[in-house]
Order: sequence, then C-alpha cells, then structure tokens
Amino acid sequence: MTPHRPPFTLFAGVEISQGALSALHHGEIDSAHTFGDPVEAARHFVSEGAQWLHVADLDGYAGTGSNAAVVASIIRESRAHAHVQVAGGFSTAADVDAALAMGAARVVLDTEALADPEAVTALVAQYGNRIVVGITSEGNRVFAPRSDLHETGLEALLVQARDTKAHAYLITDVDSRGIRKSHERNALDTVLRTVHGHAVSGGGVFRLGDLHALTELIPHGLDGAVIDAALYTGGFTFAEAVAALEERYDLFFWGPPIG
Repeated sequence: MTPHRPPFTLFAGVEISQGALSALHHGEIDSAHTFGDPVEAARHFVSEGAQWLHVADLDGYAGTGSNAAVVASIIRESRAHAHVQVAGGFSTAADVDAALAMGAARVVLDTEALADPEAVTALVAQYGNRIVVGITSEGNRVFAPRSDLHETGLEALLVQARDTKAHAYLITDVDSRGIRKSHERNALDTVLRTVHGHAVSGGGVFRLGDLHALTELIPHGLDGAVIDAALYTGGFTFAEAVAALEERYDLFFWGPPIG
C-alpha cells in the first residue's frame, strides 16, 4: 500500500503585464510574447481543477504600473469556484486592504515589506492566515532590488519573518539575474528549517520532473507550489499536474497508469 502523503496544493499562476497574460524571461517581463486574456486563462485553469489561483501583477512587482482592474476581474470571475491569492506590489496596510476589499482570499506581501517587520506583525495580527509573507532569495542572500534589504543575509530576514507570527510563506529561489531556479533550492531548504508556518514554492516549475522534486520536500513542511509559465508555454497542462500528484500514480513515473 502506498503511504498517505500530506496534502500538497497546486496554485495555477496567472501572471499579468500590461493587461495580458505574460511570463518572465531571464528575470525580466517578456514584453515580446504574451499569452492571451488573463481572465480567460484563470477560467480555463479552474475548469482543469485549480482550486487556488495565484494572480501576480508583474508590473506591480517591478514598480512600473498596475493591473488592478484585471486582477479584480479575475477575482469576480473565479472566487465562486476557486480561492484567489494575489501578489505583486503589496507591501503596506493600504495595499492589503484594497486587495481584500476586491475579494482576494490571501495577499502576498512583497519581500521588501519585511523592512518594516512591526507593520507586517500588525497585518498578521489583524488578518491572520490571509497574509502571506513573500521571500525571494539568491542563495543565502535576500533578493529585493527595490529595497534596502537587497543582498542582506537570508537567515537574519527569516528570524524577522518568524517573529511576525506569519502563518504562511511564499518562497522564490532565483539566481543573480532574478531567474527562478528549478534546482539547488537553497531558500526553500533554509526556510523550512527556520520558520514555523506553511511554505509554498513560487515558480521554477518548468516540467513535471521539477514538481516531482518539490514533493520530496513535503515531509520537511512544503505545502504547495505555484505553477505559472509552464502552463501557457506548452510545458504541461494544469490537469496533467493534478494527475501527476494523485496518490494512485507512481511518483517516479509521470504519466497515467497503463491498463
């Protein structure tokens, strides 16, 4: 008999730039290639079984604009069928209030929000598990180019994050150019050893084998993963990812059973 595994949540990532479904290329928004209507994409992922959507405003992350109207449309279309977690440019109480007022189930604070840990602590105390602390790192250093936290020590930041009593974390491992990594996930290992909360891996899932590697961290406290660009660049479908995690499937064979 296959041992029962703790629940592992897949988030269908909907990344938005200038109103279109977009992706990152070499750590930058790929303005040369877009992938259609984000609202339609969200609807499609829900139809394939997504119970959580991770809706990321890439322009908000970069500080170059806002896609709040599109995010609000996705929430209106989807929240009767799936939970919506929003990210991208959220670092203050006003940001969080606006996102929750739109109907978001959870709000991911940008890493730079931890420059004011008292404010984060207050938000966690007020909103509980609706607040997710986002942490992006390059190896053992913080990656937050728009903040004084950039290139500071990851472990020191994690102590601050732990002191906020946050219930959940979104962890993204990148290289020096901000490119999400699918291997050598130093940040995930460090976070799982340090914080006491639910941890989700953000991005870096380019193929089903990457998802398989992440499931090996379930016993260490990893609760889920965001799958984004692979879903709209032809890597695999959300339905295939869901099927790959079903316990009736062999974890070492990414495909449906034979016979």
